[in-house]
Amino acid sequence: MDCLKCNCGCDNLNKEELKALMKLCERVRDFVNSPTARAMFRRMFYPDEPDSYEPQPTGSRNHPVGKRPKPKAIKYLDCIEEAQMLLQAHDLSEEVVQEFAERIPDEELGNRLYDSTESNRTEVLQAIITEYGNLLFLNELYKKFELNLSKAYEGKVKIEKR
Repeated sequence: MDCLKCNCGCDNLNKEELKALMKLCERVRDFVNSPTARAMFRRMFYPDEPDSYEPQPTGSRNHPVGKRPKPKAIKYLDCIEEAQMLLQAHDLSEEVVQEFAERIPDEELGNRLYDSTESNRTEVLQAIITEYGNLLFLNELYKKFELNLSKAYEGKVKIEKR
């Protein structure tokens, strides 16, 4: 049975899958390594929005153009995912690495990546994943995500008991 519809996708999971996801979220490394958990987190707090707006009929309010600003937690997740992607790439150009280094909010980590060589790049990318994983884990939205998963799990258990 499904519980209330949720934009993150938790309503598509059964109670065992939700429990496993809740267990994953207890450790930041497990969360970071779970594409399902990361995608649900992103959908919950920064769902896809249209890139443009449609004109409203006369008399209605205009909606702001473009997407709303990204929360810090989503920016952390972006850094984590891009670092993971670069770790898996086999033939990285210096240009790609340097562009990513310039987008990293932490100047020290950005400089370390910018100055990295092929021999120590993996270590620096792992440090970025660890740093931003820890920041994400401490973020208020992450705590809210865990709470929402817990509520979804409790809702599935209550529905089953009926």
